[in-house]
Amino acid sequence: MKKLLIMIVLCLLFAVSLVPASALAAVQEVQSDKIELKLSLFTREEQDWIRAQQNKVFYVGVAQDYIPIEYLDERGRPRGMGVELLRKIHQLTGLRFRLYQNSAKETWEEILQSTVEKRIDILSTVSVTPERQEYLEFSVPYMETTQVIVGDVDTNRLFRDVAQIEENSTFAVPRGYWFVDIIKKDIPQAGIIYVDNMEEALEYVSKKKADYTICEIPVFTYYKDQGMYQEIKIVGELNEKNQIFIGTRKDLKELIPIINKVILHINYDEIYEASMVIPRNDRKERRLTALVVLLGILLIIVIYYLWRTIRKLVRSKQAAEEANNDKTRLMTNIAHDLRTPLTVILGYAQAMMEGQVQKEADKERYIRKISEKVTYLSAVVDDFFLLARLEDNNLALRQEQVRLDCFLRQIVEDAELKAQAKQIQVSLHVADGAAVFKNVDGVKLYRAIENIMTNAIAYTGRGGRIEVSAIPTVEGKVEIAIKDNGQGIVPEELPHIFERYYKGGQARKEAIGLGLYIAREIIHRHQGEIRAESELGRGSVFYVVL
Repeated sequence: MKKLLIMIVLCLLFAVSLVPASALAAVQEVQSDKIELKLSLFTREEQDWIRAQQNKVFYVGVAQDYIPIEYLDERGRPRGMGVELLRKIHQLTGLRFRLYQNSAKETWEEILQSTVEKRIDILSTVSVTPERQEYLEFSVPYMETTQVIVGDVDTNRLFRDVAQIEENSTFAVPRGYWFVDIIKKDIPQAGIIYVDNMEEALEYVSKKKADYTICEIPVFTYYKDQGMYQEIKIVGELNEKNQIFIGTRKDLKELIPIINKVILHINYDEIYEASMVIPRNDRKERRLTALVVLLGILLIIVIYYLWRTIRKLVRSKQAAEEANNDKTRLMTNIAHDLRTPLTVILGYAQAMMEGQVQKEADKERYIRKISEKVTYLSAVVDDFFLLARLEDNNLALRQEQVRLDCFLRQIVEDAELKAQAKQIQVSLHVADGAAVFKNVDGVKLYRAIENIMTNAIAYTGRGGRIEVSAIPTVEGKVEIAIKDNGQGIVPEELPHIFERYYKGGQARKEAIGLGLYIAREIIHRHQGEIRAESELGRGSVFYVVL
């Protein structure tokens, strides 16, 4: 164990050494790499104004943590769609823009105050509020985003708007963010906890210091994918879309028609690629190298937990020969399961580091493939973490009252997103007597039923259907049925599908044989029952009784 920890610490130190210091450079210009003046886009008065401003520098205020919509990268350089629009304006007009030097130190509320006090000339990403209209002029909107309500994972309700949330709820709100007005209007009794930035707001919800916060879907997705806050989820959305503008001080209103014409004449694909897909900078090789190092750490952890699992299997066997056979079979399965994604990751990473990939479209495709395989490996690690806790009999249940119909509806809604790619219809029917509260661990039971749903989607053909139902039983329990019209299960294999590491003859290549085993163990620890019926070529039905 000590050797493992030492190896992980050394790998982490190496990965950290690849990341440059985040200190800001003395001056950060917001400008294009080339100037291609196109004054013909503008009126004569606008051209005269542009010429008169050639020696002036306009200071730009940037939100440091509005990732990925707007932020400062690890070198203190501004990123985001609004910033790329200003670079385009510089390219077409020659107007000079420079990052406000305190952007990395000030909260968004302080950025707004610096604009009022004329230390900042332009805000590249800002929403309209009545208060801001007193000191800002706004361009036409260049982006529209969906605002979602974020709560902790134990929240079982789904809200269609802020007004549906309980009056005594608390919200974590970054200082200066516009949506605080909506909360105060729709829920006057709500408690407002002001924080410095969106990351801190999400942390408050994750640690249950606040009930909810509000943010854009891309922002939530970024922090969720970073693995920073796993105890949060989307529990609703706002009816209104959030439109995003470029804002200038009132005394610079001549800039607005110039900005508007650039917004209306640009190639949005080019701007989007530069701002939110693959930034063109010299960090690619460093980031790919760091990715390989981190994958090495991931592999070490997987091997460690595999070793622990194998050791427990060996000790539990009566005969040494049977134990060796189990060990060999397990390692063969794992080697087979990990070989393909690791080969793909290393192959794509090596090709990019050696300069074999030149086109930006190919680079984006390679990085997307690497991301898909990393996601798969992460899911494998999660399964082995949970398996180790099951084997240790160390799976603690955090039981609470959960209403089954709301719980199943959330699972079905999430499954529908996965089923869309295969055009599979997912339906839910809950009988009146089944809409009851059960004392369960919502997170772990969700994982169990989600595993069954994932299996159903995987083995149901394009255009198929999955029906989820819940009915009361005479014993006072609830029977949940998950029925699909997929390929079905061979009768000889049906008795074995809940066994650990079992993969039938029709199993997917990426299957590791743990999903249904984990589902069974979690349901049994809830004193529940699980069974399956299947007809080859007609589909399967999985029953869970709680």
